[in-house]
Parts: sequence; structure tokens; C-alpha cells
Amino acid sequence: MKLLKHIATIRAGHAFRGKIEEIPTGNTRVIQMKDVDAERGIDWNGLVVTDLPGRKQPDWLKNGELLFAARGNRNCALLLEDVPFDTVLSPHFFHLTVKCEAKVLPGFLTWQINQEPIQQYLQKSSHGSMVQAIGRQVLEEMPLAIPPLEKQHAVMALNDVWHQERRVMAALTDNMQRTMTGIVRQMLREN
Repeated sequence: MKLLKHIATIRAGHAFRGKIEEIPTGNTRVIQMKDVDAERGIDWNGLVVTDLPGRKQPDWLKNGELLFAARGNRNCALLLEDVPFDTVLSPHFFHLTVKCEAKVLPGFLTWQINQEPIQQYLQKSSHGSMVQAIGRQVLEEMPLAIPPLEKQHAVMALNDVWHQERRVMAALTDNMQRTMTGIVRQMLREN
């Protein structure tokens, strides 16, 4: 078992002063809670465009990093792949970068954070009366099982097969629904 703070660098989302202003000619895009879905990923085309003031270089998101939704009912992690723009996270997220020496696949870390045992840990550790939130210390102290890289690759391959099966089942279900609708329409035309 290892703690997340030993596996990844954890940074808070970008600190905006006040509301994130939309500036269509801006140089930055911002991922907010509304842009993230655990199943579908990030709605890159829906991101707010803005300008970041100040001289400090922002923590731009990079491929292979993770975002962690620290607010709401589902505290999911998403692996960043094919980041198309200069993008930062809103303050409702944590930005995770796997440490090279940790020997952990970013996809494996994402997968494990989203599994039920870790989700239960997060749910027990969250705070807030109206909206649940995960604090940095809770995230840093998250216990994780880190097997050898070969096993991580095997788990990721199995996860890929499972996702493919879910897509096929969804397509079959959708096709059957259209077939049933077609049968009813045909019956209504015949009467």
C-alpha cells in the first residue's frame, strides 16, 4: 500500500479571483465541473475561454496527467489524453501528475481512484453540508495498492475490454429500442 502523496504531485486547480469571465479572444480554456462526466470524459468544445492575469506561469494540463473532481457526489478521476488547448482546472479540481519514480501507469491510477473501495474512502472522508468536498489532506492520504507494472498493464487491458463490451451492449440496446419502435409504428399504420 502507498499513499497518493507518494505516487503523485497534487496541485489545486487555478485560483480565480471571483467569477470566471468568458473572453472569446482569450488565451486559455478552463475545465469546470459542468464540463466533466465520469463516463464521457471532458467536453473540450464546451470549455469557457478566458485570459489568465498575472505573471505566474499557470499549471497547464498535459497528456498523461489526471484531474480529480473534489466537489460533488462523485469524486472521479479522469486521465487527460489529447489535450487540445492551453487549459487549466477551476478550483473545484485537483491536478495530479504521477511521479516518475512511482512506477505507476496514470491510467491505472485513474482506474483505481474510480473503483468502489476508493470511492467509499472518499465518501467517508468528505465534508460539507450542502455540497460534499474532498480536502487536499484526504486526497494525499488516500491508500492505494500498487502492483508491478505488468499487472497494471493487465488490469488496464481488462478494463479496455470491459469498456468495449459496454459500448457494444449500449449499441445493441439502442438498436433493439429502434426495432421495437419500428414494429409499433408499422402496427399503427396497418390499423
